[in-house]
Amino acid sequence: MPSKEILESKEKKVEEIGNIFRSSGVYLFDYRGLSVAEMERFRSRVKQIGHDANVKVIKNRLAIKYFEKEQKSYGRELFNGPMAAAYGNDNFVEVAKILMDFEKENEKIKIKAGFVEQVFADKEQVKAVAKLPAKDQLMAQLVFCLTLPLKKMGMALSAPLANMLVLMKNLKDKKEKEEKGE
Repeated sequence: MPSKEILESKEKKVEEIGNIFRSSGVYLFDYRGLSVAEMERFRSRVKQIGHDANVKVIKNRLAIKYFEKEQKSYGRELFNGPMAAAYGNDNFVEVAKILMDFEKENEKIKIKAGFVEQVFADKEQVKAVAKLPAKDQLMAQLVFCLTLPLKKMGMALSAPLANMLVLMKNLKDKKEKEEKGE
């Protein structure tokens, strides 16, 4: 029977896996065939987008234990073979984009599935997430959509005043010409 320290260590590792799967976006991929240098290059790309984004190799047994503990039915069919997770919170869309780009560049990895906002996503859904605009781009689009109607309304309200000023200036110029002509 394992000692108390070993059990506590395994419980701690399961909790670490749980912290990964509680991220906003977690994308699982088979990293078979990647060299250490390639994996480090990929990991550094992911880490560049934010402090909470990372890539970790996952022990299948610990992931299965975590999902059993959470009473979720993801298990042996999902977690088989060498598995790693690319994950992030605020920038999980960017993590998906980097993973998709890396898969295209480096045909050694294969995306298996993911979890977006802790909901299971198959490979096609992960691809759909990667096609979404980034958070900054969405915020810019929102600001544009909110300000455009206000800008148009301001232009519409100021147009009659501008037209009135032009009309009054033309009228003044016409009177001045008539006075000079008389």
